[in-house]
Amino acid sequence: METLQAICIALIQGITEFLPISSSAHIQFPSLLFGWKDQGLHFDVAVHAGSLVAVLLYFRRRLIALTIGTIEGLRQRRSNEELDLTAKLVIATIPVLIAGFLFRDIVAIVMRDLSIIVFATVFFGLLLGIADWRTHRLRRNGHIFDDTNPSYLVALGIGCAQIFALIPGTSRSGVTITAALLFGLGRTQAATFSFLLAIPVILGAFALTIYDLSRLDASFDILRFGIGFTVAALSAYLCIDFFLKIIERVGMWPFVAYRLVIGVLLGLMIWL
Repeated sequence: METLQAICIALIQGITEFLPISSSAHIQFPSLLFGWKDQGLHFDVAVHAGSLVAVLLYFRRRLIALTIGTIEGLRQRRSNEELDLTAKLVIATIPVLIAGFLFRDIVAIVMRDLSIIVFATVFFGLLLGIADWRTHRLRRNGHIFDDTNPSYLVALGIGCAQIFALIPGTSRSGVTITAALLFGLGRTQAATFSFLLAIPVILGAFALTIYDLSRLDASFDILRFGIGFTVAALSAYLCIDFFLKIIERVGMWPFVAYRLVIGVLLGLMIWL
């Protein structure tokens, strides 16, 4: 893998990991345009590690408070806000872990079809637009979104929606934010819950890739690993910061429009 290729793919992975625009669709463009081969499992480990470090660093204060509050709540056997949120993140993670285990082979083989990626990119992009339009209408009518933790039922609903992220082109952050908005959460609250929910999911993907790698006799390229980790971590961190700062002002429709353009371009490239 050339250095430019490593930087380009890591940048795409880092940017699209947390923005609601589908990493699966974007990662196809270098392959289609330049004929680049798959980057390999070592590189997958690097970009997953970079993305995980980015979200852990960005929410470090929140996560430290969450950990301390959860331990304190368990020790005292009394619920508090942190323990409540931790329990809801666990509940929201369970559905995708079960689905990922049961349908892993199907996702890896059948759903890598580029036509499915195009359809998912467009369809779930439009669904995100509908959810954001509903949220905007509620705000215009005077509805005030609180900043409390979502209910257990809403957390479970968001977790079930996350199963669709197994379909390439859907976007994990996009589908969870869509579900959160439809369940009545505000934009910032929906995005924050989605990003916190990404931590166990990325950790699971990281562990699974490590397991796959342990069964192969693959050479380790420390330069490629370092580039993938560093570029993915920096780009993912900046994207989280960018997204949370502008989300209340611009809403989701710029990302919806972008998804539609990407879906059309990818469709033209594979069908023409």
